[in-house]
Amino acid sequence: MSQNPSSFAPSSAETQRRSTTAEPVAPADLESTLSRLRGALSRSTVERVLTRAAAVFGLLLSLQAIPVVTGSTGYVGADWLNTESIVALGALLLVVVASIVKRFVRTTMLLFCGLYLAAFIAWPLCVVNLTAAKGTQPWLWSLIAVAMAYAVIALPVWWAGAYIVVVTSVYVVIHTQPSGGAGDLKGALLDAVYVLLIGAFMVMLVVTLRRAAGRVDDAQSTAMHQYARAVGNQAAEAERTRMDALVHDSVLSTLITAARAETDTEQVAAARSAEAALETLQFAPDAFDPDADVTLAEFGQRLEEAVHLLSPRVGFSVEPLDARPVPGVVADALFSATVQALINSLQHASADAQSDSVLRTVSVHTTAGATPAREVTVQVSDTGVGFDLEAVPRERLGLRVSIRERVESVGGGAAIHSLAGGGTSVIVTWREGAS
Repeated sequence: MSQNPSSFAPSSAETQRRSTTAEPVAPADLESTLSRLRGALSRSTVERVLTRAAAVFGLLLSLQAIPVVTGSTGYVGADWLNTESIVALGALLLVVVASIVKRFVRTTMLLFCGLYLAAFIAWPLCVVNLTAAKGTQPWLWSLIAVAMAYAVIALPVWWAGAYIVVVTSVYVVIHTQPSGGAGDLKGALLDAVYVLLIGAFMVMLVVTLRRAAGRVDDAQSTAMHQYARAVGNQAAEAERTRMDALVHDSVLSTLITAARAETDTEQVAAARSAEAALETLQFAPDAFDPDADVTLAEFGQRLEEAVHLLSPRVGFSVEPLDARPVPGVVADALFSATVQALINSLQHASADAQSDSVLRTVSVHTTAGATPAREVTVQVSDTGVGFDLEAVPRERLGLRVSIRERVESVGGGAAIHSLAGGGTSVIVTWREGAS
């Protein structure tokens, strides 16, 4: 039985279907988009700038309040004055320290806001000479802008607005009392309007910056997923093309030979061709030639580029890497497992999508250059919400297949440490001769 080889070619309908399939977005275009987004303000950058600016602003403004505090010694009890000024300055310093270390910033700001409001309410108890207090203002008035700024940054919009209204109303009431200077109501209300306008401006500024930065983060996240999808589509298309060529060159020729085999010699030759074709198909999925080694330096450079592409806010550190080679399949397994671990962190480490408190790092370690054995360790860590390893469903393949089994398949190992509320660390290691 004989068949025309053209009968194995794709039909015209199939060819038309392939030609009309939408092409994936070019990875180079998405990489360019990510590069542009990296230069824009992200939500974490905006939050960091706002908190540090507010902390420095509060500390400087407190220095301007020193003359007002010293001028209050004639009508405010010494114990009260010392206690209030020391507590206020201490709370301001805590905010500055928290903004520098980037921990507990909102907590310290809320602490100052609460202490400030409590001190204002307790002001009548602090005044010991009502006659000397007449015509003055509580020295706490000089820090009201600081309290409002901290409230706007640390609280949701509506709660921040409510705090501004409450603290302003308390000032109006206190200022019109003998202990607050016995000021006239009209003047106190004018001061209140002035303060409310400043507070409204703060709210609008912070909300506008956060929304703009949030849109940038959303755009970067979308571009990152599109990039990963485009790279996957491109790889799938390349694999499909390679498989098409393989089927055409090996399998198709074998089928034609088998179809035309009539004698015993031709049938034996066809059987051998079929065995060779099956062996070729069996090892076709290998993306890397086991003999195509990759140097440690090339591996580190490629991994650093991938990490910065996924998120520029991820810290990357690497020991000096030399030109010692590692097998290509090993480099690919470590690379893929690291990228999967980082993507898991970006997607799941934060319980709140708007949180800026999660720190992520990727580090690469290796043995010293004088050591003949080759060893590579990559660690992906974050300070996120963590998770329970035992509670991960088996159908979730990210940890079991994409990370652990992929590294173990090349003689390496993977360790995953996570604690609820304490962050996650994924460590993948390969050592020559360990398998």
